[in-house]
Amino acid sequence: MRPWSEQSAVLGLSYFFTSLNPASPYGRAQLTRLVPYVPGEEALLEEELLAVGLFVTLLESSASDARLAKVRHHLAQIPDWREQFNRVAAGGTLSDAELFTLKQNLFFFADIKNLLAEEPTLVADFAPPDFSALMALLDPEKTGSPSFYLSDAYSPRLAAIRRHIRDERKEATRLSLTLQEKAARTVALAFNFSGEVTVPRREVKVIAGLEESGLFALSRETYTDLSYTRKPTAQEVAKAAHIETQKRLEHEEEEKVRRQLAEDIRPSLPLLGQAMARLGRLDLTLSKALLARRWRGTRPSIVSGDRPLQFSMTAARHPEVEAALRAEGLEFTPIGVTLTRGVTVITGANMGGKTVALGTVGLLAALAAYGMYVPAEACRTSLFQGITLLTGEYRPGASGLSRFGQEIVNLNQSLPAGQSRSLLLIDEFAASTNPREGSALAQALVEHLDQTESITMLTTHYERLARLGAVAHWQVVGLSQVPSAVLAQALAAAGSDAINHLSKLMDYRLFRVEPSEAHSREALRVARFLGLPESIVERALSLLQVKGEE
Repeated sequence: MRPWSEQSAVLGLSYFFTSLNPASPYGRAQLTRLVPYVPGEEALLEEELLAVGLFVTLLESSASDARLAKVRHHLAQIPDWREQFNRVAAGGTLSDAELFTLKQNLFFFADIKNLLAEEPTLVADFAPPDFSALMALLDPEKTGSPSFYLSDAYSPRLAAIRRHIRDERKEATRLSLTLQEKAARTVALAFNFSGEVTVPRREVKVIAGLEESGLFALSRETYTDLSYTRKPTAQEVAKAAHIETQKRLEHEEEEKVRRQLAEDIRPSLPLLGQAMARLGRLDLTLSKALLARRWRGTRPSIVSGDRPLQFSMTAARHPEVEAALRAEGLEFTPIGVTLTRGVTVITGANMGGKTVALGTVGLLAALAAYGMYVPAEACRTSLFQGITLLTGEYRPGASGLSRFGQEIVNLNQSLPAGQSRSLLLIDEFAASTNPREGSALAQALVEHLDQTESITMLTTHYERLARLGAVAHWQVVGLSQVPSAVLAQALAAAGSDAINHLSKLMDYRLFRVEPSEAHSREALRVARFLGLPESIVERALSLLQVKGEE
């Protein structure tokens, strides 16, 4: 069997993952690691569905709904601290900005914990631990602020160095102002706010006086002016050098404090990891519940692993297809089907929704395995080792194979191995080769799959498959319930818009066909409706009556 990851887009799981849209980095991280439950894990899946159901129930209360909306708002603002977590665990240190984001995490943890305290059923599994001690470490001055500053309180030496730097800077400023005033008096000129003296070029004597004083250096010039700054004295240079030395000492002491903070934070990493995991699960489970509400989902019933394989759905919808139809002003027709171990064949005209039925079965079985409520009135399913949907999609030149060759390669990669409890969904197998051989191959495939411990659902136009004794046969209702007079009237009114008229008349539901029942000739009705010349349709009908074969 192919890995599920290769089937995400085909089954519609990519749309599901995108629609989940967890709010936090921790929820999104859990989403990337999300894997389906497989046979033997039914009890674990029931626990997950129970958790989703708990949130679904809470969302029905306006008070809880509002509270959970606040929780999700906080989740969306939490900075991602996983990289820093791993660095500290490996013995690394943190920058001030990274210590700030840790403090932000702690504030959001506390806010979410307080909100969840109002929902007692959620506290045990989802509330983050208490981080009062770690918060005190990051707020030694007890300001209660969510910001972070490498406080003097962390190190008396750091406090002393910073105090000395402040004092030296004050003295340097005082000295600079004194010397500037003296220089200004010497040349009888005033300094501007930039600390410069600007003189027009025509003032040749003034410029000469500035340069001869030895107190000034040319800083910039324009076409009309020359600007000078005061040269620092040896005393100023010495003081600036001393301040730079103190700043290096400050930096060294700050690094020492940061290393110590990392050491002090390291014992809290298990609790931080637990908080990230809990909030990630909270985020993902809440996202599932919100999506279940949006999709009008219901909790699937999971069949025990010791029972025969089965899958059934009632009034099921495919959300991605439904959204696309709604955008065009159309409605999705809910469908239902029951599958058991062995092979089920689906027949019906093209455009009758057989492929969508396959996709809906695959999607609902997969959603259930991912612990998600499903878009249906009811769904009952076993867990499968794998779910594969073969749609017959073909891109010329992509593999160097013909359409039929690519079909065979895909099928080989997807056949259930041994006693694998799998769900295999095949759309129009062997329809791209000659009908005689294609029909024989399809029958041989059905007979082979009927011997496996899997469920196979196969759409086909080969009627011989539906007549095989062990095969369950379902058919698209299609146009079979539309009276001929209504169809003729619609045909007359359709004109160039025949396809849209046809889609409105088509009934996409499935119904069980007993072996003794006659097979529908939907293809001829569709061909006639879409404007194929009547002479061709009548000739095809006469050939069918004469040959009595596919």
